[in-house]
Amino acid sequence: MLTLEFEEHRTNEQGKEQFEEYDWWKELVKKAAEKTDSFQLCCWEDEKEGIAFGEKFGTQQESSTKELVFTGTVTEQMMDELTENCVGSDGCLKYFTIAFYTGNQLVFESAHYGYEIYWLHTGFAEMGFMMTLAKNHPLIKGFHNQKD
Repeated sequence: MLTLEFEEHRTNEQGKEQFEEYDWWKELVKKAAEKTDSFQLCCWEDEKEGIAFGEKFGTQQESSTKELVFTGTVTEQMMDELTENCVGSDGCLKYFTIAFYTGNQLVFESAHYGYEIYWLHTGFAEMGFMMTLAKNHPLIKGFHNQKD
């Protein structure tokens, strides 16, 4: 599993992680979703923008937590909206957690508004992509290849 490490970042008044820019996140999510077929989105009850996305592209699921959980199919239209309109009015990602699956296998997860990134494929192509991503976006300090 690959995990990203970031330089210092800040949080907004609500305690949500906030980055100077999100181009790195857009690139990462597009690459991670290339070979996936479904997604799971988790939002808190007050995250209207994330909930609207979940309702538009997914189906709400039962949840054992206070999060609202949506699942759906990864489509081109869904990915366009996810990446091109990902920053909310508060300057943070609209999505507390978004995960991509191939079948029932978790492939990628962006949690805590992008601060916790988990990529479960650890081949040379993925590591090469992460190296390029870190080189092109100075806020990414690096990545770790963690053994499960």
